[in-house]
Amino acid sequence: MITLYTGLGSGNAYKAELMMHMLGVPFEPVSIFIPKGEHRAPDFLKLTPFGQIPVLVDGETVLTDSQAILCYLARQYGGDQADHWLPMEPVSLAQVMRWLSVASNEIQNTLTMARAAKLLRWEIDYDNAVKRSYKLLTLMNDHLANRDWLAAEHATIADLACYPYIFLAAEGGVDTRPYDAITAWMRRVEDLPNFLDMPRIPNLPPVELTPPPNV
Repeated sequence: MITLYTGLGSGNAYKAELMMHMLGVPFEPVSIFIPKGEHRAPDFLKLTPFGQIPVLVDGETVLTDSQAILCYLARQYGGDQADHWLPMEPVSLAQVMRWLSVASNEIQNTLTMARAAKLLRWEIDYDNAVKRSYKLLTLMNDHLANRDWLAAEHATIADLACYPYIFLAAEGGVDTRPYDAITAWMRRVEDLPNFLDMPRIPNLPPVELTPPPNV
């Protein structure tokens, strides 16, 4: 059985859990509690010197990075839906990879950082992270204005990769509600078969939303 090292509140770990749930792939979750430094334990660092979750262990295969794990799951366990989740046709593949890059870069460095500043008290330029978050949301909203999915005519791993930290944006003080196309896209993701709701951290203190610029 697959072992997934995960953690409550991690959008990146949730991506892997969501994909396996949607594909019907059984796995054993192992929780890593980052606030207690469990990601720096020697046994965990043997799996991933980066000390990050998620980590997927499938037999002799050990994979890190949520986007890489999504690719592996789609091709290894997607069955007759493998080309649906991660197409191999060159242009379609390139479009999916483009949005995986957005998840790793633009989303990670804006929405994710704003949330980390509020939840983990990371010392970053919070106002700038929020400002850049709204710039990104505007770009994504425009992209989704006349289409249902980010990279194809159907859902792909690109949508699963980008969804979590947009869904969690309010925990970083970023308001996604005025972005109608993004809101509709999130509802479509949540309506996919076998969708798994993200487990939420209980009893979080409320975060004041920073008003967005005109949308």
